[in-house]
Amino acid sequence: MIEAEERPIADRLEGVAPPSDSMDLLGHTPELEKLAEGYRAGRLHHAWLISAPRGVGKATFAFHMARYILSNPEPAQAPESVSSDLWPETVVRQVSQASQPDLLHLARPWDDKTKKFKTQLSINEIRKTQSFYGMTAGSNGWRITIVDAADDMNASAANALLKVLEEPPKRSIFFVLTHSAGSLLPTIRSRCQLLPLKPLADQVVLEKLASFDLGVPKPELEEISALAEGSVRRAVVLAQGDVLSEYRQFLKLLESNAKGSASDWVIVHQIADSVSRRGREDAYSLFIDLAVSWIGKQVRMRSDLPPHVLAGWAEVWDKAIQSTKLADAFNLDKKQVILSLFGSLFSQNKM
Repeated sequence: MIEAEERPIADRLEGVAPPSDSMDLLGHTPELEKLAEGYRAGRLHHAWLISAPRGVGKATFAFHMARYILSNPEPAQAPESVSSDLWPETVVRQVSQASQPDLLHLARPWDDKTKKFKTQLSINEIRKTQSFYGMTAGSNGWRITIVDAADDMNASAANALLKVLEEPPKRSIFFVLTHSAGSLLPTIRSRCQLLPLKPLADQVVLEKLASFDLGVPKPELEEISALAEGSVRRAVVLAQGDVLSEYRQFLKLLESNAKGSASDWVIVHQIADSVSRRGREDAYSLFIDLAVSWIGKQVRMRSDLPPHVLAGWAEVWDKAIQSTKLADAFNLDKKQVILSLFGSLFSQNKM
């Protein structure tokens, strides 16, 4: 069987174990124990909508709970402890190798023709549940599906998932992961129990980041951990690339009240060329997230500004979010999104 480090895994970061391999769940222990308690009592809901920002540990959480259930197919006999030390080696290995017959992980698939991951979680992936639930579970156990992430589904896939959730097979459990529960179909949300996970504490992110031995000085790791907003993934992308440097340039421009001079635009084009370069999708998304977060802080923290100026910042924030969504949905020019963002910010500084 192909090991995890050899097979394509969507959204994987270099040097970081994928969720299917990770034995280390950072935070979220109370939530995990709550689900385990419900499982032991025989009252675990068949579908859970696990909601949290990207990189907080949703998939790792789902795989932990899946291994707990697969290791203990009889709820009444399951131990109170959710420690990974109690999981049989066979279950751990099968989950890691994607060979566990009672676990289905649905994510954006790898395209052998383009040598890239597809941009959507399509209906063909969701339809895999038909054959999966058509089989008999091993040892009369449970069958578990992890949808990772539901945000990647197109409309057809979302409707197909809804149909399965409406008529769940016996002894089935669904963990539907989402970065933003509000973006999903209301009918999908209504079929699931919502389980929000909180962002990790800065110190937890810092300690995890330091364990990766990325060769980054501690003061910079502390800066990165603060900017990560509780996301280890966000912290790793910041530590491994140039996004931190580019974001510092962003801050220098905006905090100096730049209004869009010729020299300002030279810097902007350098930033836009860098973060929109092919192969830097994570860097682009992270830069946008950091910029949007900074704009949001201006709205929340600058209550001393005149109402029309605050309204302007709020409009820039909304425009940045909407233009990013449109660019992602229609595969528009990422560089133009960055240029438009700075144009709006420079205009705001002129007010």
